[in-house]
Amino acid sequence: PNQYTEAQMRRRLRKMDFRLRRAGGLDLLVTHAPPHGCGDGEDYAHRGFDCFLPFLDRWQPRYLVHGHVHLNYGCNLPRIHSYGKTTVLNAWERYILEL
Repeated sequence: PNQYTEAQMRRRLRKMDFRLRRAGGLDLLVTHAPPHGCGDGEDYAHRGFDCFLPFLDRWQPRYLVHGHVHLNYGCNLPRIHSYGKTTVLNAWERYILEL
C-alpha cells in the first residue's frame, strides 16, 4: 500500500502552501504516487491520491512526475495524462522530459 494515508498526504501538502505562496508557485512537482484518476491503478496499492487534485487545481504546475505505477505490470496505462493545465507523467523506469 501507499506509504502515506490520504490524510497524511493532505497534511504534507498543506505544509507546502506557505512556501509555494512565497515562491510564487511551482512548475514541476515530483511525487511517488500519481493523482487519483491520472494513471493510477484500480488496486489499493496503486491507487492515486485524491488530495493531489485540489492541489493541482490551486497551483497548476506545468508537470507532475510520478513513478509508482510500473507499466510492466500489464496495466496498459498511458504514460502521459492531462489534468487541467498540468501534464501528469509516469516516469517509471525512465523518461526524458525536455523543458
